Amino acid sequence: MTTHNAEGLCQYIGTGTQPSCTHPALEGQSYCEQHYAIVYKVGTARAKRHKEVRTVNRVRLIESLFNEAIAELEAEGFDCYGDSELTSKLEAETF
Repeated sequence: MTTHNAEGLCQYIGTGTQPSCTHPALEGQSYCEQHYAIVYKVGTARAKRHKEVRTVNRVRLIESLFNEAIAELEAEGFDCYGDSELTSKLEAETF
């Protein structure tokens, strides 16, 4: 619930270098248009969502490159997962 002041001026106090605002507040609000966006961080949810999508896309790219590298190594005969070492250890334990 937002309350507005009787004078109808923006209630933004300001930061250390900026004085308090003296612009008229938005209808039924406590802040002017510029400071309303700052106080309520307008647009941050959208920006965060885009950042998350970019992060997911990067992870998928890395995963894809990793899988390609494994496929190339296996094509060359390299045992990427150590299956031969596991079976040789199991065989050694049974004797």
